[in-house]
Amino acid sequence: MINLNRLKGLRVENGFTQKEMAKKINMPEATYQKKESGETQFLLIEADKIAKVFQKDIKDIFFTN
Repeated sequence: MINLNRLKGLRVENGFTQKEMAKKINMPEATYQKKESGETQFLLIEADKIAKVFQKDIKDIFFTN
């Protein structure tokens, strides 16, 4: 199961707004907001970009309880 709470937690812990995260992964802010809220899903390539921002493995961000 995908855990978007972990993503939000990492974003906040690192002091990033949703707007800043969207810019870091080259995505419109509104699209990022929808994906982080679970309204739509991240593509694998997007998840990979996010993992690189946080220097973590995709599974540690999206699949951790």
